[in-house]
Amino acid sequence: MDANHKLFKKKYLKILSCYDATSASIANLVGCDAVLIGDSIGVLVLGHRNTSEIDINTLLAFLKIIKKQTRLPIIADLPAKSMISTKKAVQDAKRLIHQGADIIKIEGHEEVIALIRKLKSLGIAVCSHIGQMPQKKITKQKPLEYTKIAKSLEQAGADMIVLSKMTSLSNKKISECVNIPTIGYQNSKFCRGKVDVLYKAMNLIKGEEIKININQQGQVFKTIKNFFSR
Repeated sequence: MDANHKLFKKKYLKILSCYDATSASIANLVGCDAVLIGDSIGVLVLGHRNTSEIDINTLLAFLKIIKKQTRLPIIADLPAKSMISTKKAVQDAKRLIHQGADIIKIEGHEEVIALIRKLKSLGIAVCSHIGQMPQKKITKQKPLEYTKIAKSLEQAGADMIVLSKMTSLSNKKISECVNIPTIGYQNSKFCRGKVDVLYKAMNLIKGEEIKININQQGQVFKTIKNFFSR
C-alpha cells in the first residue's frame, strides 16, 4: 500500500481486530476504516497461553478467510516467531502481503528500525506498535522517550503507529511530534484513531490483558445466558 494511500490521510481511523468472516462483516457494517489480523487470535480463538505461540501459517489461514469477506484495508501482525531474524521477518511479511494484507504491523522500538527500512525498500507499508507489547517485555518509558522512539520509527518509514496502553500525556506528545496517524489501544485520547479487539469492543471480555476473561455483567453475555434460561 502506497504511503500516500487515502487511509493514511483520514482524519480519524477506526480499526477492528477480526477473527472470522462474521467479525469482518461487523467491521464493514459499523464503518471501520481497516481491519487487523492480530496475533491475539492465538489466545482468544485458539486458546494459546500468549500471543507469541501463533505462527505465520496460522495467521495466513485467518487472513485468507477474512480477505474474502471485506474490501477494507487489512493490517496484519508480524508474529513473534517471524522475528527471529530480519530474513525470516521479511519472508513472512512478503507472504502476508501476497495473501492479501495491505499493511504489516511490527511490535518494537529502535530494534526494528532496520526491518522497517528493509520492508519500505520493498514497497511494503508498515504500522509500528509501541508501548505495551504482548510479544516483548520492555520497560515502560516516559513520554519524552516514547516521543523519540515514535519519531525514529516515522523517520525509518513507518506509515502509522499504534500507541498501546499509553498515558494521555504520551499520546498527546507523540501525536504532536509525528506526521503519521497515531492509533490508540485502550486509550485513544489525543490520537488520530483507535483500535480494539472484537471481544473487547463487544464488552464480552474484561481486564486489560489479552486473555479469555468473560465479563458476565456485559450485555452480550447476558443475552446469550438469557437465551438458554428456562
